[in-house]
Amino acid sequence: MAENKKEKLQLVDLVGIGNLLEHLVMEGAISCEERDKIIKRIAKDNDFAEHTLSVLAGYQRREKEVLERTSRKNTDMPQQYKPDESHVSLTDIVRAHSDDTPGYVIQSWLRSRNTLAFLDLWEKENNPDYRESGYKELLKKKKAASFTLTPKLWISQTNAIGIVSKQGKAGGTLAHPIIACEFASWLTPEFKMLLLKLSLNRGWLK
Repeated sequence: MAENKKEKLQLVDLVGIGNLLEHLVMEGAISCEERDKIIKRIAKDNDFAEHTLSVLAGYQRREKEVLERTSRKNTDMPQQYKPDESHVSLTDIVRAHSDDTPGYVIQSWLRSRNTLAFLDLWEKENNPDYRESGYKELLKKKKAASFTLTPKLWISQTNAIGIVSKQGKAGGTLAHPIIACEFASWLTPEFKMLLLKLSLNRGWLK
């Protein structure tokens, strides 16, 4: 009989969690105190060292700091849109959770019609220069078995800003925290369970 081993999150997940929580603090959905309780609970359940919490998840960051960081991030949007420190590397998430090639895993995620519908909704809410016609065209093309949708193609066809593709040694695919959490939920059951607990059960923090 196989041992019932509890799966844990990886350190890279703290980046996405922290940025998502910062976004919720900025929106007024949760307080800084609630954010810190969430981070401490996640750290305890996954044996994360305390010194990693402030660096990766923004633990104990004051509301004033959150608002200042958000203000700096939005200065150049949407013209010349570039990833900032809030963006999460989908490439790193794959490397932490899968033995498969990151590019292949991300392309598999993009094959899902639900994924594209989610990205379409995010862009329509956040990107005034989004080309929905490009999204509809890609839906038609993906019906062909030989068609492969890559992050670069999604960006070029729709003028998307939620996903960014970087070249070079430190390159990869990065995404806004909300999109990164959607990706991590698709890839990692443990991450999906965590998000469900956060959204449905505030008592989980006690």
